[in-house]
Amino acid sequence: MRRFSCLLLAVLAGFTAGASAKILTVALDGSGDFKTVQAAIDAAPSDSAERTTILVRRGTYAELVVVPREKIHLTVRGEDRHGTIIAATNNAKLNPRRREMFSVEADDFRLENLTLHNTTPKGGTQAEAIRVKADRVVLERCDFKSFQDTLRLDGRVYVRECYVEGDVDFVWGGGTVYFERCEFKAVHNGYLVQARNDATVLGYVFVDCRLTATPNVERTVLARIEPVRFPHSHVAFINCALGPHVPPAGWRLDKAPGADVAGEVGQIRFEEYASTDLAGNRLNPSALLPASRQLSAEAAADRRSVGKVLRGWLPAMH
Repeated sequence: MRRFSCLLLAVLAGFTAGASAKILTVALDGSGDFKTVQAAIDAAPSDSAERTTILVRRGTYAELVVVPREKIHLTVRGEDRHGTIIAATNNAKLNPRRREMFSVEADDFRLENLTLHNTTPKGGTQAEAIRVKADRVVLERCDFKSFQDTLRLDGRVYVRECYVEGDVDFVWGGGTVYFERCEFKAVHNGYLVQARNDATVLGYVFVDCRLTATPNVERTVLARIEPVRFPHSHVAFINCALGPHVPPAGWRLDKAPGADVAGEVGQIRFEEYASTDLAGNRLNPSALLPASRQLSAEAAADRRSVGKVLRGWLPAMH
């Protein structure tokens, strides 16, 4: 009887260990568990306390993907950052209610080591490569490509060592987001950030990032906002390298001609600390928009703190 009990415990322990390390494989050639990313997501357990990992083999997957809110603790990981690609066309004209290509609604989601490309052509209106509407989401070592509105991030999101390509408001939303060692490449003249956070939280914080551009680009504003609609917009660049396409004023406030927005402008939080050019030479901040703010070394240290920016959440690094 004792031997049977020990054997039963061993079997149960093995089952539990297997459940906590569940891996599903996606491969176009049928050699995996599924042929599409969406099929693997649909098959992942719902409301699970354990993490499930979906490994996506090399190939280009032409699909629109949704991670519904019940698929918590899910990781989607590519086999090859540049060789595992999810690419499809979706935008506000085709699908006004869900115009993004990859949609995340589940908390504690991770996306790693692959490329998302919304193939909407230039002029095709808003066309997010990914939209995050969830909490405690990690985007790590990924490439994101589109034109207008490439990233829409709401909730607490940590973005590490990613590449983001776009032109108009290609990073935007109402979340609290920490970007670390990422590259943002402008492919046409336009605007990088539009942060619509409220007064109770920080917005988008960029640390040790690089802002680059294709040769045709002459002007990309760091961030723009309508102060009457979003008077507490927060964007911070800490020790970032800015290409010559970023104008000396850096920032922009949008307002109707003749409108009195003095009160709202005073609440805007556009912040910068120790920016350099792409060669590492310190930039002169004297021409920056007067409504923006130069941070002290102490304040910049607070902005560098992942835990402080993300309100106590410290994402695990892989």
